[in-house]
Amino acid sequence: MIDDVLYYKIITFYIMQPHSLKLSPESDLINSIKEYSLSNNLNGYVSGVVGNLRKVCIQCPGNLQINKFEGNLEIVSLNGHFNKGDVHLHLSFADEGCNVFGGHLEEGCIVKKGTDILLISFEQKIINISNSDFFKNESRVKAYILKDCPWSKRAIRLLNSLSIPHEVILIDNDEIFKKIMAQSSHNTFPQIFLDNIFFGGYDELSEKAKLDNLSSFR
Repeated sequence: MIDDVLYYKIITFYIMQPHSLKLSPESDLINSIKEYSLSNNLNGYVSGVVGNLRKVCIQCPGNLQINKFEGNLEIVSLNGHFNKGDVHLHLSFADEGCNVFGGHLEEGCIVKKGTDILLISFEQKIINISNSDFFKNESRVKAYILKDCPWSKRAIRLLNSLSIPHEVILIDNDEIFKKIMAQSSHNTFPQIFLDNIFFGGYDELSEKAKLDNLSSFR
């Protein structure tokens, strides 16, 4: 009988994991991130940074020359991604006159007093579950994101900050991209679904959070 047949679904989850790095004086900024991501087999992005440097080496767009700065240099921002030792990072910093500079991070950026860095990694989890378990335990909120998309990152941070249970699905091929576009009729990301119905992107999620802290998403 058909009721005796057990059906299964393979569900892929991308679990976000925070990592806090505390760099001591004389640490090399880019090498520290390279070594940590390689030794821990991680891929993800830089979420935040606070600290200062005594020396900076950056490459400006369209210029192969490495620009070097020395002094009491405050980090303004650090953005980019890492993948098991491979990194692509952009640094902006201010000198003592509050002049801000920025460019592609190179080796030779040396910590002065200390630097704290927050990294977010993605861990792929593949779970084989039955249809009955799937419908019972399925998250109401699904967030379809693109890799390195800043609006996708903001949406996930917002869901996490309000402790909203959600499933993150990384769009990493054309087949999934076209399938989600067909369901939502939108080609921008992130795409947030509530109870399998398209809700909107980051702007709609942010506005809803201002109204009720996403209480209706729980």
